[in-house]
Amino acid sequence: MPAKLAIVTGAYGGLGSELCRKIAAGGVRLILIDRDLRKSQAFAATLNRAFHDAVIDTFAADLSDHSDIKRLTTEVLARHPKIDFLFNNAGVLTETLQFSSHGNELHFEVNTLAPLQLIDQLRPALQAANGAMIVSTSAGLSMGAKTLDWNELVKPATFKKLYGSYVNSKQALNVITAALADELGQDAITIRTADPGPNKTRLTKGRGTPLWMRLFYEFLPTPDKGAQKIFDASVATGWGGASGIFVSNKKAQTLPTALAAKAFQDELLRKCRERAAMVT
Repeated sequence: MPAKLAIVTGAYGGLGSELCRKIAAGGVRLILIDRDLRKSQAFAATLNRAFHDAVIDTFAADLSDHSDIKRLTTEVLARHPKIDFLFNNAGVLTETLQFSSHGNELHFEVNTLAPLQLIDQLRPALQAANGAMIVSTSAGLSMGAKTLDWNELVKPATFKKLYGSYVNSKQALNVITAALADELGQDAITIRTADPGPNKTRLTKGRGTPLWMRLFYEFLPTPDKGAQKIFDASVATGWGGASGIFVSNKKAQTLPTALAAKAFQDELLRKCRERAAMVT
């Protein structure tokens, strides 16, 4: 029987690299998607020495660019018609207010829209697996966003490190994950978001985090701890087989009341898909 195949975005550093090691240790083959192909290929070589040619392909893409995501997914589908796991791990945490070339706030673009585009565009290969699993990396802090305003997601009036656009983008990811559950379930695809907790990574050390977090950086858990939480969320038989859930602190978390309404979730998903279809 052929080995199962997993895609990991943001693979060569931090949580991504540790997640890849855990996946490869389980005998699953890997496709790596990163912004820097050279670094991705170097990491693939390291993994292949450790896990007997676990990585079968590498791709480079700018996940803030809709056209580049379309190019990427077209190439992936042409070479890999069946995908068993999709780990949307790549993300951004910026120091200042930034926008993509499509006019979307950058956290929203990369942390929310990019995973949705990959899910939608890779769906034929996920469907072919007949039991695929999608896990997107979220954040425990996201639950602090009790409401979501569309205009603030796309073009916020003000910027706040970590607790502003970043948190909103991750909560929006949780919401559209819930909205996608029934639709993807028709193709035997399970979808979840996972909270890795704060870890010692490039993002948490960067200037996009508040000063207090950078000061406590050395006391944070190592990335393998967070990667384990993401990996655990991918266990299909765990969590009662539930789809559309946000797994944090070993529990399926309940979304705030305003975000749990199906009508709100479906509307946010519709708007996100419309926004993701924009090409400049």
